[in-house]
Amino acid sequence: MSVHLSQQGAGAPSNILERVRQCAASVTRYPLDILTGDAQLEDELGIDSVKLAEIAAVVGREFNLPPERLPRGGKARTLGAIAGLVTEVLGESSAVPARVVPVPVPAPPTVVPVASAPRAGPELEARVRAVFARVTRYPEDLLTLDADLEDELGIDSVKQAEVMAVLVKELGLGEGPKPAVRPRTMAAICEAARALMPASAPLVAPRAAAVHVAPAPLPLRTDLPFAGKVALVTGSGKGIGRVIATRLARAGATVVVNSFHSREDGEKTTRDIVEAGGKALHLWGSVAQEEHLERMFSTLVEQLGGLDFLVCNASNGLIGPFDRISPRDWDKAFRTCITGTYECAMRARPLMAARGGGSIVTMSTSMSQRYMHDLGCQGVVKAGVESLTRYLAAELAPEGIRTNCVSAGPVHGELLGMFPDARERVARWESATPGGRLCTADDVADVTELLLGPKTQRVNGAIWVVDAGLSGTVDGLLPAARPS
Repeated sequence: MSVHLSQQGAGAPSNILERVRQCAASVTRYPLDILTGDAQLEDELGIDSVKLAEIAAVVGREFNLPPERLPRGGKARTLGAIAGLVTEVLGESSAVPARVVPVPVPAPPTVVPVASAPRAGPELEARVRAVFARVTRYPEDLLTLDADLEDELGIDSVKQAEVMAVLVKELGLGEGPKPAVRPRTMAAICEAARALMPASAPLVAPRAAAVHVAPAPLPLRTDLPFAGKVALVTGSGKGIGRVIATRLARAGATVVVNSFHSREDGEKTTRDIVEAGGKALHLWGSVAQEEHLERMFSTLVEQLGGLDFLVCNASNGLIGPFDRISPRDWDKAFRTCITGTYECAMRARPLMAARGGGSIVTMSTSMSQRYMHDLGCQGVVKAGVESLTRYLAAELAPEGIRTNCVSAGPVHGELLGMFPDARERVARWESATPGGRLCTADDVADVTELLLGPKTQRVNGAIWVVDAGLSGTVDGLLPAARPS
């Protein structure tokens, strides 16, 4: 029996949808009232592909679904759609399990090193799946060999490149499959790996699990220029945003840490700042969604009374081939980088004006005015951010609010690893950079802190490039060899 289902899962019995919602709540720790059947899990609720995979695995165990029928891709965009798929599968088997038990999310699988590179099919396949599970944090039972990595599992080309880099190292391949022939399934990766493997190659042991180290106390400063100030840093759960938030706390500010897709990272950043002696508050939400912003700013005013500084660091934009940018990618990038920055600034405006003025810093890329392979989506949208910065500077100046932009180049850290062929690109960028060194997140934070502070009171509408001079060169920006 096949059941026709809408995206909202209209064909799903209410008890199945309720059990699916409970599964999602056990994975995300979200309150049930926001886990509605028709909410877009990624775009509206900030549930990233890793969490979606965990939800799919938990739902699969809850309803005893076969691995090949786990909800993926378009069938996992909403909880209603997931409930609809469950109803369809159970209808086919005519066996609806009666239990309603929350299922805990298992820890990532432990990878056991072997003495030499695997030769046999099953052994190699198991190793490839284990590497995928470790890098993506997907449950292994979701990682079937024939599932399309991008369309069914939501593992984009950037994350695939990250997995391939680990496989190349651990399997001793010497090189990975070329981008033009990048395999679309794990089965195809196994075949490509088998063809590239030397006759005998030692297998590099996997990295040990990361050990959490308690944050060191914030270094003492003789000056606290931001004492008594309140700063909101959007997208500050990790990466550059986390560094900026930590630096502002060090300078005496009470920092509002914001995260959406990386909710757990945002909570950890806040906790680390407080444990190190700073003041911080975490607010979860997407700057691209008006209702989220209303809730965030209402909470900010209620708990902190106002706002002095705003750093618009939240960003979105596909990193990958130009011809792979979809209308959905453009929409997400524009709503986050342009609309989100504008809406944050407009909500910050009356709060800053009530305190006699304030300062806003937007974040761009120095490649907004240059060409860099695989940065087309972000480069174009960030050019709009720079234009928006100038307009905000003019519009808000009468109320004592300055708006400037930090336009950063490639920065050592998590983002660089997202580029295909990251190691080769970083080497090329460093060789093309005057002085031979790329910037760090601390370099970007230095300029951000300066633009917020009292030493730049007459700087308004400026775009400060922080890329160690890379954008002034041509070498290193173009691909070494264009994909065929």
